[in-house]
Amino acid sequence: MKTIALKKYRLADAYKTAPTEMGFIKLAIRMAGTLGDSLYGSEAFEAVVVGDDPIVSMMLALTLHRSGSRVLISPDSVGTQDWPSKDWGYQLAETVNSFDANVAQFVAKHLEGFDPQDGYMRALSLLITECASSERIMILQADNLQSSHGVIKGGRDLIFFPLSRELQDRPLINPLWRLVREKVKKLSFNHSEIEYVSARKLFITTPPSRYIDPQLGTRVGLAREGESGVVRRERCDDVRSAINHQIGDQ
Repeated sequence: MKTIALKKYRLADAYKTAPTEMGFIKLAIRMAGTLGDSLYGSEAFEAVVVGDDPIVSMMLALTLHRSGSRVLISPDSVGTQDWPSKDWGYQLAETVNSFDANVAQFVAKHLEGFDPQDGYMRALSLLITECASSERIMILQADNLQSSHGVIKGGRDLIFFPLSRELQDRPLINPLWRLVREKVKKLSFNHSEIEYVSARKLFITTPPSRYIDPQLGTRVGLAREGESGVVRRERCDDVRSAINHQIGDQ
């Protein structure tokens, strides 16, 4: 597991994470603080993959990784208080865990060592093994992220802060993420000082929590449902959508 390192002299971090309305004098004081006791920590990725679909998230992460990207997987879902219906979360779990013959045949074309007869858990195991074999694919150990666009001064890349523990509603996420976290390299926050992860691009695989602005991301899989111009046909279509992206694609 890797914990984000907190360091002094991070002038750029002090600027990028400053509130948008902070004036020149306060900003100068904030940046000068990095020469003293103020510590900042950050970890940079080409892509952050947010959502609650293990199969689609890992297939997308591997696709991006093969094109040279460093990827962070962030399991996330709509908080129970925001479910549009009382059984919404259970319907989501049923959908993302479905693995019919069409899905199996498609996965077999893109996952070495997988036979369509092997089933869902075999596919999951092979995807975990592939993701775990790379130092360039990581998964958040336990935290959830919150987007910051329009709230801080920012920079060229998207910036995500760890959701404060007071706000974390611990959404009910797929229990199979536990298997992923056992093998894939984990990233954790200190929850002290100011720390964040940055990414050139955000991908969303299922409807996210209220703390992630979906307008900032590219929707993949189930997250495309209801998006203008997109017709979601079947589960295989969700999985297929995971392999059609590279950093720089719109």
